[in-house]
Amino acid sequence: MSSDAASRSTLKEAVATCLSNDSLHLIVLPTEACNFRCTYCYEDFRAARMRPGTVRGIKTLLARRAPGLRRLTISWFGGEPLLALDLIEDVMTRVRELTRSNPEMCVASDATTNGYLLTRPVAERLIDLGVTRYQISFDPPRERHDRLRVRKAGGATFDRIWRNLLALRASTRDFRITIRIHVDRKNAAFIDPFLDDCAAAFGSDTRFEIFIRTLARLGGANDPDLDVLDSTDERPVLEQLRAGARSRGLHTLQLPPPGSPCYAARANSYVVRADGRLNKCTVSLEHPNNQVGRILADGTVDVDSAKMGLWIRGLTTGIPAELECPMKGCADPPARPRRTSVLTALSAPLDHVEGGVRGAPKTGESRSPSASVESDFR
Repeated sequence: MSSDAASRSTLKEAVATCLSNDSLHLIVLPTEACNFRCTYCYEDFRAARMRPGTVRGIKTLLARRAPGLRRLTISWFGGEPLLALDLIEDVMTRVRELTRSNPEMCVASDATTNGYLLTRPVAERLIDLGVTRYQISFDPPRERHDRLRVRKAGGATFDRIWRNLLALRASTRDFRITIRIHVDRKNAAFIDPFLDDCAAAFGSDTRFEIFIRTLARLGGANDPDLDVLDSTDERPVLEQLRAGARSRGLHTLQLPPPGSPCYAARANSYVVRADGRLNKCTVSLEHPNNQVGRILADGTVDVDSAKMGLWIRGLTTGIPAELECPMKGCADPPARPRRTSVLTALSAPLDHVEGGVRGAPKTGESRSPSASVESDFR
């Protein structure tokens, strides 16, 4: 089989998975509040703790769908999801019960967290409930991280997060932690020393992996002042840093091949907001096209088929850009004019540390989801 034929076959299989009724992916926001105020964040934190009716709706929906599922994935997002630890434990306890009564259902669960509250006791409780994968972001070096990823009440965050990771290294539990490293024009030259620290702390532990990504403008108030890498510089910088991570013996997260469907392009993946709204993407949360439905307390859902069609258009067109990021051309973050802001001061170089070193596709024709797509979530 030629490489082109193999690629087409792989894409066909991926599309079939995205449409399958025996797979369900829920990205759950148990709270949209956060204990951080990262300077590049795009969220507004207006919706706080998940409503009891929404929690009941999720558990009821899962109980109804479980007998027909072969794979269930629950991703915890926020805000900061660990601010609602009890809700995560509540839902995951129910999922464990459903797994026992539906042994053919394979369950995976992960959390995107700032890591500040991820102490070893908290992590081990969640791991025992099935939440075994975590993504935690850093903006090296330490001094810069503490200015960009600041607590809501003020104060540094790096050292406590790092201590939490070191404590987890001593755990005997089976888990995977992805250390996500943000790179921009100001800190690119200072990533290598942080990789040295990671190698010394976690290089021999396969439960820890490195994921190096460029900082991006995703609709936050400070977008105009972010020192993102130019498109021409992004690839060589990332390739060099990722190669450096591997040369240090660090395990690196492997990116999916080009054209792989984003979760938002999948017909069987939804974001469940704290107030019961259903989105497709965790970016541009308030964009009208990103409001595709609602989950009710009895576990039923209302889905706007026309809006769903915008997000899953790539499954019909096969256009790689529409599969990789259906948000582009559908629910783009607002473009903000450049202006002087608090970030200018917050991101100014530290003389003793810094020396200054997610094209949008056009929207395709809107297509309503097929009947099989609609029945997948219901």
